[in-house]
This record gives sequence, structure tokens and C-alpha cells, in this order.
Amino acid sequence: MFVVDAAGTVIHASDEFAAQLGADAAALRGRPLSDFVGDGDWPDVRGTLDAVRRASGWESRRCRCRLSAGDDGPAVGDAPAEIDIELEFAPYRGGDGGGYGDGDGDRFDSDSDANRVVGAVCREPSEPTTARLHTERDRFDHLFDLIDDAVIEFEIVGIEPVVRAVNPGFETVFGYDADEVRGESLNDFIVPPDADDEAVDFDQRTADGKANHAVVTRQTAWGRREFLYRGIPYSRGDGKQYGFSIYSDITSQRRAREHLQVLQRVLRHNLRNEMNVVLGMAEEIREATADSHVDHAAARIAAHTETLLRVSEKARTAAAVLDDQRPDEVVDATETVRAVVEPRRTRFPAASFDLDLPPSLPVSVGPKLAQALANVVENALEHTPEDVTVRIEAKRCENDATLRVSDDGDGIPEIEWAAVFGDEDITQLSHGSGLGLWVVKWVVESAGGRVDYDRRDGWSTVQLTLPLADGSR
Repeated sequence: MFVVDAAGTVIHASDEFAAQLGADAAALRGRPLSDFVGDGDWPDVRGTLDAVRRASGWESRRCRCRLSAGDDGPAVGDAPAEIDIELEFAPYRGGDGGGYGDGDGDRFDSDSDANRVVGAVCREPSEPTTARLHTERDRFDHLFDLIDDAVIEFEIVGIEPVVRAVNPGFETVFGYDADEVRGESLNDFIVPPDADDEAVDFDQRTADGKANHAVVTRQTAWGRREFLYRGIPYSRGDGKQYGFSIYSDITSQRRAREHLQVLQRVLRHNLRNEMNVVLGMAEEIREATADSHVDHAAARIAAHTETLLRVSEKARTAAAVLDDQRPDEVVDATETVRAVVEPRRTRFPAASFDLDLPPSLPVSVGPKLAQALANVVENALEHTPEDVTVRIEAKRCENDATLRVSDDGDGIPEIEWAAVFGDEDITQLSHGSGLGLWVVKWVVESAGGRVDYDRRDGWSTVQLTLPLADGSR
């Protein structure tokens, strides 16, 4: 061990510590500790010392550094050794408790503040070697510079996040030069006035060592944008609190989602209301006319109106499923299949259902699996002859589960399956079945699964591959 005074001068060094440096213990006394610390390590060591002195009570802190006796030091034997060591600093009081000492009865002159004299114990490094630390820093710098997202490294000073470094992505995304923001409060540049309280809360969490994650609005040189924000705190062991802020611009995605939601809701609402009026007028015409041609035309109007209303209802159901942001949960695929099929036996009495299901098949999809499976079964029933046979098979397949829904009807029209399951461009969807298939695809893929379609030997098969949710995965 060794002891340093308020000026950072070594006032005691044990023989064991001196031997590690290849030096004489007596000759180390009176020399600044900085003489023994490797290049570039002194700021961390000094910061750790200062943090121990500022602590209100007894508190120890550790730091990592390289030590040697120095080029002009009192070397013993070969050239001065350089050691990679971990130092634990703590307030030091002498052996009699009334002043400062070396534990052997020697007393050191000092101020009355017990935190002015600090002792250090040398320990074997518990972290990677210095060479590895430099390599990791190089890797981090490479990532820091090349990542497209805006990344800011900052220090919490008081309650302000003071910028220490920014990557090129920050300059591109926010439009401010690195030299312009370095050393300044980050909030002064990117936080809108109406988000000050939110930013202060984030900064306080960082100061407390807590991570942040939120969708926020921030000010850029070109106006306000929306970001996915992640705040990551870290410490250098110098008693100060640092952090990284990562901002991913999601403005376009959120605006596109908002536009689609508004258009969907307005379109569905207006379509439903107007089609109900058309359907009512068609029925009035049929009741009022004796002309068979007029009656036939009114019947066709009513039929097409009902088709549009069903499409509107499918769109409403699809929107409800896709807006459900709950995380996936475990459901039993066997129970889900039975729950989907049973009410349809009554609605489609002429259809036959052939089920091949295991007693239980837990999958990680959540309640939305029922909506996806219902769309597949509805397509098999509604667009085929009344006496269609629907086969549903569920089984384990290594780390996944498969659900196969087959029917002996005419199959899914190519215009629809090519867009959903193939590489064709999205085109007009006929009679709404394509919309249901898109819902199936989105639900299954969001859970990490896959949807496939096959037409063979007069049978059409839609296969859902889903992640198993038991210990076999």
C-alpha cells in the first residue's frame, strides 16, 4: 500500500508496494504520485483521489492504471518495471486514531479534514489488460464514427448534460457542427421549450445511473423531428457521471403511420355509411318496381354493396389486429384451432372439417393467432363450393410448429397469392380475401414465423410456421 497527502505527494510506501515497482520504499517518499503513473492514466487517478476527498463519509473508490518507478526513479536491480494494477483509494487515518500515520506509529502532519490524506491498496486487475482496453476503445470509436444514428457522449455537470463528443451522424441528423456543441449543454440545442421538464427527468435518471428509452420530439437545425431516444449512463471511476444519447429519426415512419390511420378511419367510416344508404335505396327500388330488368339491376347493386361492406369490415378487423401492440404471449395452437372451427360448423353446415391436432401445441404468437387463423379458414369456406372439405393439421417440426389449412376448392386467385406470397407488385385485391391473407402474413411474421402457400393435386394449402413456446425451442 501507499499513502498520499492533499498535494498528491507520496508520504508513505510499503516495502511490498516499492518492490512491485523495482524501487526502494524510502526513496519513493516525497515524490508526486503522478511521477509513477503511466501516460494518459493520471486524469483517472487524480479524479478518483478527488472523489474520495470530497466524499462526506468513509468511501472507497477504484481505478485502473499503469505504475512504474519512473525513468529517473530509484530503481533496484533491472530497469524500472511497469505494472498494470487496480488501486483502491480510501480516507486514511493513523494507527492511534488521533492523527494520520502509517500504521507503525509514525504521524503525518495534515489538516483536520480526515479526507485530505488518502491511502491506496494495490490489487490484481479485475478488468481486461490495458492493451485490450485500448483495442476495445478503438472498436468503440469505429462504431461511434460509422453508425448512422446520432450519438452524443456527455457529462452530467450540475443538472446539465454537457457535450463531450458527437459522431458524424449527429451532425447529419441535427445539422449542428461538432465544434459548435462541444462543451455546451445538449439541451440548449435540441430540446424544444415544451419538453424541458421531460429532458430534466431524463438527465436526472442518467445522473442516478438509470437508462432511458422513449419516443421524443427534438429540435434540429431544420425544425422539429421525432426520434426513438435511448440514454445509456456510464462511469469512469472518477466520481463523475457520463452518458450516451442515441437518437434514431423515426419522423417519416410515424407520419406515414398516422396518415394511414386517418385515411383508413375516414374511408371506412364514409364507405360504411354511404354503402348502407345505397343498399337501402336498392331495396326500396326492388320493392317498388315490377320491371324484372330494374329488379335485376337493383339486386346486383345490393350484392356489390354488401361485398363492399364486407371489405370495409375486414379492413376494420385488420386495423384492430395490427394496432394491437401487446407483446407476444404463449397460446395453445390446438385450442385456438378448435375455437376457430366450432362456430363455423354451424355457419357452414354443408362443409366438412377434418382435424389432425396434437393434444397441446404451445406457440409464441398471442391472441392474434386466432384472428390470423380465422382469416385462413374463412377464405377456405367463403370462396369455395358449399360442400368444401377443410383439413387442418398441426404438428411439431424441430424447433417450430406448423399449422396447415387445406381445402379442395378452386384455390386462391393468382392476383392475390402472387402479391402476398410471391414477389409480384401489390395490385388490386379482389373480393377482400387478399386483405385477410395480408393480415395472416403480418401477424405470423411479427411473431418470427413464416407463411407459405401451395396448390397441388386439387388442394390449396396455407401453412403457418410458428415459434414453439416450450422448452424445446
